[in-house]
Amino acid sequence: MIWTFLFLLVLLILLRAPIAVALGLPAMAWLFLSDISLSITTQRIFGTLNNSILLAVPMFLLAGRLMNLLEVTDKIFDFAMAIVGHIRGGLGHVVVVTSMIFSAMSGSAAADAVGVGTITVKAARERGYDPEFAAAITLAASTLAPVIPPSIIMIIYGATANVSIGKMFIGGIIPGLILAALLLIAVSLIARRRSYPLDGSFSLKRLFTSFRKAFLVLLTPVIIIGGIFFGFFTPTEAATAAVLYILCLGLWYRTLTWKGVYREFINAGSTVGVLMLVVGISGLDGWVFTREQLPVLFMGAVSGVVSEPWAIILVLLAVVLVLGMFMDATPIILMVTPVMMPIVNAAHIDPIHFGVLFCMTCVLGLVTPPVGVALYGVASVSKLPMERIFWAMLPFFIALLGGLIVMVFLPGIITFAPSLFLE
Repeated sequence: MIWTFLFLLVLLILLRAPIAVALGLPAMAWLFLSDISLSITTQRIFGTLNNSILLAVPMFLLAGRLMNLLEVTDKIFDFAMAIVGHIRGGLGHVVVVTSMIFSAMSGSAAADAVGVGTITVKAARERGYDPEFAAAITLAASTLAPVIPPSIIMIIYGATANVSIGKMFIGGIIPGLILAALLLIAVSLIARRRSYPLDGSFSLKRLFTSFRKAFLVLLTPVIIIGGIFFGFFTPTEAATAAVLYILCLGLWYRTLTWKGVYREFINAGSTVGVLMLVVGISGLDGWVFTREQLPVLFMGAVSGVVSEPWAIILVLLAVVLVLGMFMDATPIILMVTPVMMPIVNAAHIDPIHFGVLFCMTCVLGLVTPPVGVALYGVASVSKLPMERIFWAMLPFFIALLGGLIVMVFLPGIITFAPSLFLE
């Protein structure tokens, strides 16, 4: 039955059916053929969406739209361009750095993708970049959010695998910086090959002028990150704080119009409605996979095939990557972690090392079709087909995957900091 489900899913995707139809129709057919009440559909969709963390997605999306509406986006990018605009592909570098800042705000790749994507694609079109390039680097950089702390999926993994969440957080810092560096290198290579424009030469006067104009805007991440780390509000509440602060900036700069704000609320609601429908249906698909014990079948097929610790890690991560193409990170963690941990412990693999790699691999699934939530979010805000964005992101995906593989063979990259600070 499960193979029929997967065949129908792949077929609908190849036929370019709407993603909600491609995900939902096979699940409905499975329920009907299994003689299970269709009422489970609404229960699973509601159960998936009944998560306070998801509130960060619409609020960061709204924050990005308001930044564009109130003309504060230009101030951010003018300042960023004054710093790195003399480097070819400067906008791509700005996207990576911005995503690193968002990582310390949301801990969610989906929130990062829609929040940053709303800003960057508009700026790319205005500055002569390919929209696909801006969407691709935004999508690739969103993978930093669940790696650089605080990370939502690391909390879920730590609780499920009984691993120190504090050590997971510390262990994710250096890998996050390495992945960011790889993305910056890839941006430089692509920008040079495509001869992307330079934004003038470096000027201290321009830097000071743009900094003065953007000062209040640049306080946004300071307020949000400071509020999170000092315990004033949670990452979800930080998204609301960002919206309120940006509205205050609109009043200060006298660019706020209530008609425009109302329009952006409506547009953000429409986009989020479509996005949440896909997220909810992916929860139904995850339930079907659980009922059919698909993760267990995968594990049974690969266990005993390899014996070296590095080979075991690669096989387990390959399973996670395949599942990530169809499911969100949370159900993957909840389903396969209890199955994988005995194998990890028996092979004497460091649980922190494997845990960080596991979360990084889950994140790569968020940017791959057919179910990638971050991929769909960037496609929604950029109004570009998912296929074009993913193919444009492929060089960045290869860079991220290469960095992941290097960390498999060099566990000290992940385990050094936790052993230094938390022993």
